[in-house]
Amino acid sequence: MNSYIKKTLVVLQCLVFVLLSQMANAQTSAFVGGECVAINGMYVSLKRGQESLLGDFSKETELLEFSKTNGINYFILYDLEGMGGDPQRQTQLANFISRAKNNYGIQEIAAALGAAASADEVANYNDSHAFDERIDVLNLEFEFWNQTDREQAFSDTLSILSHFETVASSHNLQTEIYIGWITASEGAALADAVDRVLVHYYRQNDVNILQYGLERLEYLASGNTSVKVAPIFSNEGPSNTGDPTAYFMGPWLEDHSIDQPFKTWITEYQQLTDIWKQKLDVMGSTWFLYNYFSDIPYPNSNHVTLQPQSEQACLGDSVVLEVGSSSVQRDIGWFHNGQCLTDSSILQGSGTSMLQISDLGANHFGQYQARIASYDTGNPSSHLTLAASITQSQSCSSVQNLALGKVASASSYIAAGYEPSRITDGDTANSRWASAYTDDQWVQVDLGDDIVISGLTLTWDPAYAIDYQVLYSSDGSDWQLLIDVSDNQQLVNTHTGFSQTARFVRILGTEKALPQWGFSLYELEVFGSMTSGACSSAL
Repeated sequence: MNSYIKKTLVVLQCLVFVLLSQMANAQTSAFVGGECVAINGMYVSLKRGQESLLGDFSKETELLEFSKTNGINYFILYDLEGMGGDPQRQTQLANFISRAKNNYGIQEIAAALGAAASADEVANYNDSHAFDERIDVLNLEFEFWNQTDREQAFSDTLSILSHFETVASSHNLQTEIYIGWITASEGAALADAVDRVLVHYYRQNDVNILQYGLERLEYLASGNTSVKVAPIFSNEGPSNTGDPTAYFMGPWLEDHSIDQPFKTWITEYQQLTDIWKQKLDVMGSTWFLYNYFSDIPYPNSNHVTLQPQSEQACLGDSVVLEVGSSSVQRDIGWFHNGQCLTDSSILQGSGTSMLQISDLGANHFGQYQARIASYDTGNPSSHLTLAASITQSQSCSSVQNLALGKVASASSYIAAGYEPSRITDGDTANSRWASAYTDDQWVQVDLGDDIVISGLTLTWDPAYAIDYQVLYSSDGSDWQLLIDVSDNQQLVNTHTGFSQTARFVRILGTEKALPQWGFSLYELEVFGSMTSGACSSAL
């Protein structure tokens, strides 16, 4: 085969894989019940009686460790209303959210609210805090179905949601509501008024769990727009509720996995053939009262017997990562840089103990972990393995990331921990540069010597650039345009096909995805010419 054609096919194969990976992972950052989903959430009470979770480092850590072990990536926080006039509590909240997002895999934070004005309070809080300290979802908790004047209560609900939507649209937030029992007309109206709906399934076990109020899903599907939904299960039990007769799954969970309810629910849901399902997007599951889970005495010994081992490899190599567990009945889900993986033509075994990558690309470098959920009666526990890294070996003959470890500078950065050097440290998931909250900010890398640039990859934070320019220079003063990007909607941008000689590469952001924040970039990778059979310059 002609070498040029072969290289072109390799590039196309790599680009297709990147696109498929982005599509698969864009909304699948949690693993629960054997499924890659968007959220695996839990409600969190920031106050328990007279005790406060916020500001108590040990209590916060216990909750965060529990969440990480059990694959939780979404918190719905109670007790946030009225915090606008309490700077100390706001600082405690900001520190807690930052720890949760940066160190424990929490990707979204919601505020459980009961009034329209509370949304303004959240917006004001977000406006005065960094991106990784902010709230992401406005969650309405107002049980209109339990009110004496239900018609008026529902009218009030829609009014509150309308205000939530106004605030959300101008502050990059999502809107969400929790529901119990609804009518057909209420379901249709809610579907058009909110982004996401959490539907309670408060049962004592998982028997016929989907049939419990199944009509509510059909009601939600009757609106004019599609809506995201997730079931809520309750772990209340005699030891963590005031009424020992009004418990739900607490006792059952003593010898059943926390993954089991959603596994049963989603299996039953997938068997439905109703056409109305086309209007619903199941985004995962949620638990109520979950930070009281320690009150439920059940065995939780670690059944992981083999941890994944770090590997060094070259582009185009095959790599295998393996885990082991003593559990007999189990689900395994692999993660790459915090994103739940699904199989593709290159990646196989994402739901097994052995993950195989047949043609290693630059987009495969990073950290890998597996979540293993056991359904064994004697140990119904979930565990996250240690992280293993796949990195590029220094012995590889193929072109490497020439920006790795090089000196970077920027027009600005917001604070310590967000310096421009973060874009060349090789960490595409945890370490990032963040600019000042103004337009036309830039970050650049000095490659040390003139090289022939053939490709580059930008890995953005959600505060990405919609419009930006890639500039190059041999002296750091005279800049030329390499590529002008507009209407970007992706967090990983790959550009190839260049043959420009330069020492400096600059990224100039001109339009922000999140107007109230700056630009934020995890990594800038710069590649030279590509060798046959490798994806280096294409990824």
